[in-house]
Amino acid sequence: IPGHPDGTPTTDGAVLMHGMASDAELLGLDEATGKDAEIRFLQLMIRHHEGGVIMARAVLALSGRRELAQMAKSIDEGQRAEIALMRNMLAARGAQPLASILE
Repeated sequence: IPGHPDGTPTTDGAVLMHGMASDAELLGLDEATGKDAEIRFLQLMIRHHEGGVIMARAVLALSGRRELAQMAKSIDEGQRAEIALMRNMLAARGAQPLASILE
């Protein structure tokens, strides 16, 4: 399994893929309420979608198949559009996204 950017292991010792929330992050989300829960959810989902962009771009770089390239481009565009929407939703709540894993 590709490593999570910070190498965060799960409780069973596995390393998460790019953009996947750690057990600790999911526990924090579970414990959050109201606006704080909305903000945390959006922050984690933005990072999750960034992981999708990373994987789509890897397919583009590694595959020469036209149909896979088309699918990967579509995923990249869709994920980036949803990231922009969620960033706006965070801004409306007076919050910022987590550090991007795309940069």
